[in-house]
Amino acid sequence: MSTTAQVDKDAPPPAPDPGALSARRAVGLVAGREINSRMRTKSFVLSTLGLVVALGVYTLIILFSKEGPTKVGIDRDAAALRPMLTAVADRATGADFEFVTIDGEGDSGDRAEKLLRDSDVAAVISGDTAGPTMTVERETDPDLLAVVNAAVAEERTSRELEREGVDPVDFAQRVASSATQTRALEPSGNSAAEQFALILSSTGLLYFFFIVYGIMLAQGVVEEKTSRVVELLLSSIRPWQLLAGKLIGVAVVGVTQLVLLGGAAVVLAEGTGAISLPTAVAGTLVTMGVWFLLGFFLFAAMLAAAAARVSRQEDLQAVVQPVMVLITTPFVLGIALLSKNAHDPVIEWLSLVPPLSPILMPARMLLGIAPAWQVAVSLVLAVAALAGLTRIAGRMYANSVLRSGSRVPLAESLRLR
Repeated sequence: MSTTAQVDKDAPPPAPDPGALSARRAVGLVAGREINSRMRTKSFVLSTLGLVVALGVYTLIILFSKEGPTKVGIDRDAAALRPMLTAVADRATGADFEFVTIDGEGDSGDRAEKLLRDSDVAAVISGDTAGPTMTVERETDPDLLAVVNAAVAEERTSRELEREGVDPVDFAQRVASSATQTRALEPSGNSAAEQFALILSSTGLLYFFFIVYGIMLAQGVVEEKTSRVVELLLSSIRPWQLLAGKLIGVAVVGVTQLVLLGGAAVVLAEGTGAISLPTAVAGTLVTMGVWFLLGFFLFAAMLAAAAARVSRQEDLQAVVQPVMVLITTPFVLGIALLSKNAHDPVIEWLSLVPPLSPILMPARMLLGIAPAWQVAVSLVLAVAALAGLTRIAGRMYANSVLRSGSRVPLAESLRLR
């Protein structure tokens, strides 16, 4: 015959001694317990090192996937055109060409054909500078053709000006001074690949931390119920103090690891030049930390409240599944919509609404496409949602955490006492 006493499902939590601990002291003790017990584990150290290594591998992939400049060969007869070709290519937008002189013995036509068939060069420019010939293996690159035509035209113009006694350099300066100036409303120094890397790293990192630390918190709640430790804790402190301390403690652990990874990412990006980061990197990291805290408290409070409804780890997956969907949805939307069109009005409005904003808005901010008013609105809405949901989560936690046995029905966990 079992001697374990079952707690009456309708019995209120035991009233703690109000003079034992102040609310701040109680929350601080619980938070300190969570921090010490989690940051000193091998799993925390190994997971942090593993994520840093993964960032390094990802950086190497980006570096090796970048293509170098397209090489264009120039034979000896057209070698005088090389300085003009280089100057025109440097001024052209989106043109990345390297002009190399073809040296060697034998027929230049044979050398050019061999270089083209071996893919050592994309094209070979030969002949007189006044009317050169560009030889390619199959198709002509329109950007390269435009550069060559512009260089030939400038070369011919310079010769004609010199023939008429006009200084080509002075003439070019006067022409350049009257050129049209351009202004971009949203300038961006990132290529499509770099933008995708920023989207994936920001949304993926936040999604990973929300999932890992949220589930960690939920498992801790069930473990304390199973071992009946929670009954001892609630004999001295109130349920909301226990929940608040656990949330703060796990959040500190998560922020610590996020800062370490963010710092490593910045060092890798700046040191290798793999990705162009925003100018105010420190401000971006602080913003990411703020969004992490908002998102974590938002999701983790719901996960802890859901976990308090069950007494076995085997039942945990079923009760946390709805919250997991709320975390996964913005991550999927961020990858799909932001990668397709970061300026899509749909993604702009979705990034304002919690619980989507903690993942979508940081990605838009990292890309530099989120106006200040949208960031402010999303922060206000996220704080308001956090205030409302934490009250509901606190009620569910208090009504369920001392109930053992079968799963506590949702309606009973939300009932006002």
